[in-house]
Amino acid sequence: MKTRTSIRFMIPLLSGLLLAPTLYAMDQEDGQAETYEQEPDAMAEQQDFDDETLEQFADAYVEVGEIHREYSERLQGAEATEDAQELQQEANDEMVEAIQASGLEVQEYSAVAAALERDPEMREEVVGMIEARQ
Repeated sequence: MKTRTSIRFMIPLLSGLLLAPTLYAMDQEDGQAETYEQEPDAMAEQQDFDDETLEQFADAYVEVGEIHREYSERLQGAEATEDAQELQQEANDEMVEAIQASGLEVQEYSAVAAALERDPEMREEVVGMIEARQ
């Protein structure tokens, strides 16, 4: 039961990392910063998420959590502000890649995370999926 409670608190924490107004990822072709505008609340209200999407979210959530833990440790060891900013960008890029590798786009992931905060039944279902992966 303790694991269930800790995961329940982690969903808003980790989803908050990706619910920021914008996310930046480097466009590999020209090196320009590309901005991902998000409207997760609007998307979450407009649709119900099927089981496949929730499974993809759970996969991405576990990966994002691992990336977050890894980079949190590395950030604590960062000596200069520039190093910390670089690590934050790397973490963000890896989180975006993990979400996309799960089959979701960042906006869709954020919309599911926002819906989980409003829908306790869906949240319980996804918590079960996440627990099964850990």
